[in-house]
Amino acid sequence: MKKVGFIGVGAMGYWMVKNLIDHVESLIIFDVNPKALEVFEQENVDLANSIAEVGEESEIVILMLPNSTIVQDVVLGKGGLISSLRENALIVDMSSSYTFETIKMKALLEEEGIRLLDAPVSGGVPKAKSGELTVMVGGNKEDLQEANEVIKHLGSQIKLIGKTGTGHALKAINNYLAAATMYATAEALMLAKKVGIDPETALESINTSTGRSHSSEFKYPTYVLPREFVSNFSLGLQLKDINMAKDMASDVHMPMLLGSSLIEIYEAASITGGDKQDHTEIIKFLERISEEKLT
Repeated sequence: MKKVGFIGVGAMGYWMVKNLIDHVESLIIFDVNPKALEVFEQENVDLANSIAEVGEESEIVILMLPNSTIVQDVVLGKGGLISSLRENALIVDMSSSYTFETIKMKALLEEEGIRLLDAPVSGGVPKAKSGELTVMVGGNKEDLQEANEVIKHLGSQIKLIGKTGTGHALKAINNYLAAATMYATAEALMLAKKVGIDPETALESINTSTGRSHSSEFKYPTYVLPREFVSNFSLGLQLKDINMAKDMASDVHMPMLLGSSLIEIYEAASITGGDKQDHTEIIKFLERISEEKLT
């Protein structure tokens, strides 16, 4: 079994590390937030003092970080993995990074004999906890076969999407679509209420009809109608993913008309409600401008 490193022990990373502890012989973890590491002090895992220490002790390093800028700093920056990993080591970037930055980073790593897979995940904290994430992989088939001995403990649906960068591309596309259905469902249910239909009744029928989506089937009954808003995925991160999808479309010269409107909607929600609010709280933005609560 390979020596495994893990960098980024946030809301998702915490559960991913928990799932790895009992399945890998050697695991070393790091996070810039010392408190994120403290909870593992009694676990069978080594706590690193730096990124370089993770690189020196690992053959495979998993990254679970907020964005491409942080990923590049961890990999290419001073004291980064590019200078501490051994030749032929493998980085598995499970963050939501920007596809074209991933492609550039792969070229720089190749010069040092370091391999890279982009393998972003979908499913949120509940699937991270259960080890049933969907993993979208971009890169080399043989590298995935090697990495699969580790990431099979994190995801139940692991699929090679295509060449380097395609995993990150599809993750952004998926999250763009999820954001669209989240807000479209908000408008649909608010309209239903305004014409005298109970939102819960409307949702029950929608979920057996053609308008159903993951938003209507899971997020609205779980987080929105009970007004709990605890999906552990922020509106700010949702907006980041929509912007990545729109940027990607611009880079390949494709118009994305709905994407432009969606960015304005989520930006307005972020400005009026804060980017730290849960992404399911997009309903509150519509409630403010409609001057009526859904439930």
